[in-house]
Amino acid sequence: MTELEVLMDVVRRFEHARIAYMVTGSIALSYYAEPRMTRDVDIVVECGSRDAQQIATLFRPDYYVSGEDVLRALREVTMFNILHLESVVKLDIIVRKDTLYRVNEFARKRQVSLPGFDVWMVSKEDLILSKLAWAKPSMSELQLHDVRALLATGADVEYLRRWAPELSVSELLEGQLGE
Repeated sequence: MTELEVLMDVVRRFEHARIAYMVTGSIALSYYAEPRMTRDVDIVVECGSRDAQQIATLFRPDYYVSGEDVLRALREVTMFNILHLESVVKLDIIVRKDTLYRVNEFARKRQVSLPGFDVWMVSKEDLILSKLAWAKPSMSELQLHDVRALLATGADVEYLRRWAPELSVSELLEGQLGE
């Protein structure tokens, strides 16, 4: 299976289980701006520790998934991985945080069409903000390049400036807008 086929399978499983999700990371970057090779697929999910067993069994036997890791991630609101055994495609499943910004970001997700299926995806502006937050600790040139590529396609700058302070990335945003 290709990365997109694995994504389609995972999305269908989440939808069948009625688990809200949104695709982010390099898949979203490829949709909005420019294709980039990725090492994994990033998906944000909206669920709690009561869903741990359901999620762990949802992907077996086609995926490696640790029930302990799922439960820990749901309790600590972090992330866990699943691995498609046949294709060795890794998926980072990120548990949505309950901060004002992350709740708003998830509410703004939009349904888009990928080849062969529809998927819920992070908005372009929220992807920009997240990439700025990921870039900030290390000043990752890869993340900043992605931000510039996304900005080059047009973005709601007012929205970006409204939420950048919540993620402590205002200065970094302004630097990217000025380039």
